[in-house]
Amino acid sequence: MPGPLPGRAAGRGWGHGGGDLALAALPLAFLLIVFAYPLSLVFVEAFTDRGPYRGVAFTLQHVAGVLSDPYVHRLLAFTARQALLSALMSLAIGLPVAYLFVRYDFPGKSALRSVVLVPFVLPAVTVALGFILVFGNNGVLNRTLEALFGFRIPVLYSLQGIVLAHAFYNAPLVVRTVHATWESVDPSYQESARALGAGRLRAFATVTLPMIAPGVVTGTLLAFVFSFMSFAIVLALGGARLATLEVEIFTQVRVLLDYATGAALALVETVLSLLLTYLYLRAEASLRTRWLPVRRQPTVPLRLSWRHAPLLVLGALAAAFFASPLVAVLWDALTHGAGGRFTLRWFRAVLAPDYEALAGDSPLRAVWNSLRFGVATVGLAVPLGLLASLFLRGSRAGRRWRELFEVMAVAPLGVSGVALGFGLLRATLRPPLAGAGAAWAIVAVHALLALPFVIRTIRPALDALHPSLAESARSLGASRWRALREVELPLVGRSLLLGAALAFSISFSEMTATIVLAPPGLSTMPLTVYHLLAARSFGGASAMAVLLILVTGTSFVLLERFGGGRR
Repeated sequence: MPGPLPGRAAGRGWGHGGGDLALAALPLAFLLIVFAYPLSLVFVEAFTDRGPYRGVAFTLQHVAGVLSDPYVHRLLAFTARQALLSALMSLAIGLPVAYLFVRYDFPGKSALRSVVLVPFVLPAVTVALGFILVFGNNGVLNRTLEALFGFRIPVLYSLQGIVLAHAFYNAPLVVRTVHATWESVDPSYQESARALGAGRLRAFATVTLPMIAPGVVTGTLLAFVFSFMSFAIVLALGGARLATLEVEIFTQVRVLLDYATGAALALVETVLSLLLTYLYLRAEASLRTRWLPVRRQPTVPLRLSWRHAPLLVLGALAAAFFASPLVAVLWDALTHGAGGRFTLRWFRAVLAPDYEALAGDSPLRAVWNSLRFGVATVGLAVPLGLLASLFLRGSRAGRRWRELFEVMAVAPLGVSGVALGFGLLRATLRPPLAGAGAAWAIVAVHALLALPFVIRTIRPALDALHPSLAESARSLGASRWRALREVELPLVGRSLLLGAALAFSISFSEMTATIVLAPPGLSTMPLTVYHLLAARSFGGASAMAVLLILVTGTSFVLLERFGGGRR
């Protein structure tokens, strides 16, 4: 293999100083402007007092008032309680389903796995809509119970409803983490325990369970973090009566216009969410499995027999639990009247230019807004993710600087979406972002939230490329940028497309920050679903939700098909 030309950096490096800085400059500037600066404005707001005569002064009054308020104490307790119950419910559903996937083969296994994993990639507001249609006071479940037994059970608009919806949303996380960990466990350990006389349950409790603990703990912790910061599901199914900290921040900022209290609450939640994220990352690092199995977990056929009847019931219940809200949304969008007559009237209604939602925007305009925001998000997040991935892969800036950059890129995922939206809202009212506009702010926050996923998609593909590919091009006289453009980028083209699909899907689904930023005229599809839902226009909300599911579901299928999701 010919060596590199004299005076040029070999291998994966970009040269000393300037090359690394060029790679990191744009992503770092983006993170500072869109994440660090707006968030700092929220924190400053929490510690300042703007009196009519004394101007701006430093104060601890807002934060101290929030920390000493009994209402906030109850709010924090309820937020933590519902997150803990949601995480435990996610584990109770996800662990048996993961066992079913690891231990048995059966017809439709791939389809069931897709059905189980789909909910996590759906917009949260569509999940809330599906639960209202199935478990609501006049939903499918209660209508069936009343017809058969003459009674109804209150499920939604309660703590139980929020926990159930969070479990539907987060149980796929537990399934995925536990399934991946369980498959890496060598079955010889459990077989040895069985050979020494241990029963099936004892062998599982003393051998298998400790070995799959990394997946169990990390999956449950992640479910807790996501439930703690949940917004759309709690807003739709709980409202003000069952508000969490995230919903209360939105109420203070957008409803009551009490920016000081909202900023103080956002400060408290940001500290707590970053602490939870840190604990999750530490747990993941300390519990990470460091062994490779000598052989894979054996599977046995799942047959129609009395012996396998509990497992068959488990599979059927899992399929019904995860599919019924989606089927209910589709059915509601395609039917009308008590007889359930097939119709496309709801799609025609929401796509009619003169159909107005509560906020004064037509759903057709919301579709157009979501499309243009999604395209702009891809155009911003993918180039920034590529530059960041190149910096993290080949930088000579030192390990500590790369780790600091990586932490900063991931940090937005651990911060309240309402706080991010609030910060950008304040940032666009003052230099240097004054006059940037709400549309720019929405695209920026979407790209900010998509950036960690784009990096995680592109970076492994770049790491897998052999250094000799770029070295050969450079030995023939190509510059480092030309070698990247003509040799390396074509080889990671599929990962770039997957990153683009992820960014587009995240932009389409995002609601938490958008609801804070979007004025009339800039509503997106998730916001329109929420507005139609609040107006009790379930048919229109379902039609818009189906369009959302089609977009996010297509992105999910692409990721599962080409992104290595099925191994």
